[in-house]
Amino acid sequence: MKEIKSRDNQKIKDAARLKDHKYRHREQMFLIEGRNLFCEAVKGQQELQRVFVEREEAEQYLDEFRKTRDVEWIKIDHNLMKYICDTQTPQGIVAVDRIPQWNLHETIRKSGLVLFLDRIADPGNMGTILRIAWAFGVQGVMLSSGCVDPFSPKVVRASMGAVFHVPVFYDISAEELVSYQAEGYRILASSLNTDLSINEVDFTGSVIIIVGSEARGVSAKILSVCDQSFKIPIITPVDSLNAGVACGIIVYEAGKQRGSNSGHS
Repeated sequence: MKEIKSRDNQKIKDAARLKDHKYRHREQMFLIEGRNLFCEAVKGQQELQRVFVEREEAEQYLDEFRKTRDVEWIKIDHNLMKYICDTQTPQGIVAVDRIPQWNLHETIRKSGLVLFLDRIADPGNMGTILRIAWAFGVQGVMLSSGCVDPFSPKVVRASMGAVFHVPVFYDISAEELVSYQAEGYRILASSLNTDLSINEVDFTGSVIIIVGSEARGVSAKILSVCDQSFKIPIITPVDSLNAGVACGIIVYEAGKQRGSNSGHS
């Protein structure tokens, strides 16, 4: 394991720049911070490019080091770890990973349950929704423009490893949604402006479920191409549910209808 001591080292600077959205997407790389996420990445056979570990922590990771012989491991001090990481109190390990590439047309051809997120801006909500999608076997998550980057450090942490497993597709437009209707998908939107309750909706077959941000809901343009909209009945006069919570309820109901709560047909 080599050691780097200077903040001016190019490998240190490149890793720290991955906190920036534009740089992440130009390089198609992102950061994995902390022991649990790192171990999930190793287990999930991610394309790790480089691992930085605090000198004092290095011995704890000898097993992972042996499992990833083709990956460059670098020992650094606590100050360099803080410089690279997004968290205030880093856990002693951070890795640079390649952003997974998924095939949208292949995903759509599987004819199952897909989520479409419209302008979800909160990293915690995005991470929660990706984790829900992973837990219930959702086959893919589409994002409208205006969504938070699913590979930002905060979303990656909140997803607890879901970003390694759930196919995510960016900047999907209303026009593209219409093209999926032509392929046999029904488009169902969660909305407060409807009398139809979630338990009256058929979630079987090829379905795209649309969830909007709690601040703005689903946009009028996206709603205009939907086959049906529905609401989650709320007993007390709460304005709206957190988008992550709402998504969990919807995907659970869809999973029940589709059998074994797997989210598959």
